[in-house]
Amino acid sequence: MKQPTDNNYDAFVAHLIVSLPEIDQQISDVQFADGHIIIIRGDESVAVDIEPFERAYRRRPDAFDAVMSTLLRVSRGEKGIADPGYQAIATQIIPQLKPIALLAELIERGAEPIIYRVFLADLIITYAIHDGKRLSYLTETQLARWNVSEHTVHAQAITNLHDRSQQVPYHKAGNGSHQIVVFNVNDGLDAVRILLPDIIQTASIDIPGDIIIGIPNRDFLVVVSDDDPDRVAAVALQITRDMRQHAHGLSNRLFTISHNEVREYNGM
Repeated sequence: MKQPTDNNYDAFVAHLIVSLPEIDQQISDVQFADGHIIIIRGDESVAVDIEPFERAYRRRPDAFDAVMSTLLRVSRGEKGIADPGYQAIATQIIPQLKPIALLAELIERGAEPIIYRVFLADLIITYAIHDGKRLSYLTETQLARWNVSEHTVHAQAITNLHDRSQQVPYHKAGNGSHQIVVFNVNDGLDAVRILLPDIIQTASIDIPGDIIIGIPNRDFLVVVSDDDPDRVAAVALQITRDMRQHAHGLSNRLFTISHNEVREYNGM
């Protein structure tokens, strides 16, 4: 699908007017008035507010195909589940760590551009809610419709994660520099708890030296000491194996916490 030649409002609207009839042969005409694209199919016309789609395109020009597909679905009345609004779902939003390759996969599938924040080691933070039995990512279109910023969503997601992690169990084994702490609750949030330095530091308070964190997959977070280089190397090897074998593999990199911030570990 061809993209607008310029990343600006007028070019986006002009491109829609030309391209929509080429994509959907049932469309006989496309007009623009008062911030709405008017899509005409036979004797029926549908007005679609262009602002959330233009905003999504401006933030993610590479996702133009997904933006167009969503606009067409909306114009056909394929609205899906009713939108309850941000306030109704705010306390349900959870952060999720995903490989950055997910973005390319979503574009290839024609999915709406999702909200995300770049993390570390080719990982991104996405935001989702449980929609029945599946996890639904929050999208650019939703945030535009709710008039809510990504910063607000991120802060809310971290608050929700913190609330869900206050009493979460974790496993401890060994002593001194051989002590290990493992989060393996299998609630889909084990690895993403790396975003809660206070929770991790409290759990690993008895571990000497700097702490090393591994998140090989969605359902596993391990903390060890960096006092023993051989042990760190062994843990790094095991993390690589676990990442490759797990259906929800994340990263073979190691992380640490410095000044209450998560950073990549470069001690090896």
